[in-house]
Amino acid sequence: AVSTMDTGELTEALASLVGAELVYVRGAPPEATYVFKHALVQDAAYASLLRARRQQLHTRIAEVLQDKFPEATERRPELLAFHYAAAGHEDRARKYWTLAGRQSMERSEYAEAGSHFVSALTLLRKTADSTARQREEAQLVLDHQITQLGLKGASPEVGLIVEEAVKISLPLGDDPLHFRARWAQWLWNSMSGNLPVASDYANGLVAMAGRLGNRDFKLQAHH
Repeated sequence: AVSTMDTGELTEALASLVGAELVYVRGAPPEATYVFKHALVQDAAYASLLRARRQQLHTRIAEVLQDKFPEATERRPELLAFHYAAAGHEDRARKYWTLAGRQSMERSEYAEAGSHFVSALTLLRKTADSTARQREEAQLVLDHQITQLGLKGASPEVGLIVEEAVKISLPLGDDPLHFRARWAQWLWNSMSGNLPVASDYANGLVAMAGRLGNRDFKLQAHH
């Protein structure tokens, strides 16, 4: 009911919750932070709200975070992703899960990055099939593969993710995303010791780079 209250009513309501020992207060108003005494109390309060009302509140929280705390949300886009997902704004949530994943990957926080990419993929796979979706899915799977390679090395699980990236990007043909997927395929086989297979993939990369006419790809393929 926060959005329907004025400042005085909100302060009084929060004071009542503190007095009932349902929440703790840290600091002094208006800079105070209020925390539920127990997670079960929070869960019970959340469950008592109708789904439509929960979505309204999550939307409002996301909007306030963007308007009032832009620096915090730039550093932690997963906050916006969480609230937009809970609000049912899945396109926006996917955008911020992807951003959060790439920020975590830049910091070598591979576990967190992988989780964010999986969240983005889950939402993306609920959308209609299209070339744009194939491209976004291939990009996310490739990013997820990098995080898992950092966590697990050339494990069979990573190999399956690589093959998934190749399969998803295959309809794109001679495309930079498909080149990346084939390059990941070469890398995984090379790291796994499957050198004859890796050599065949390397030859394929040289041929694809030639068709693409991209000097950077040619350098990677010959390397």
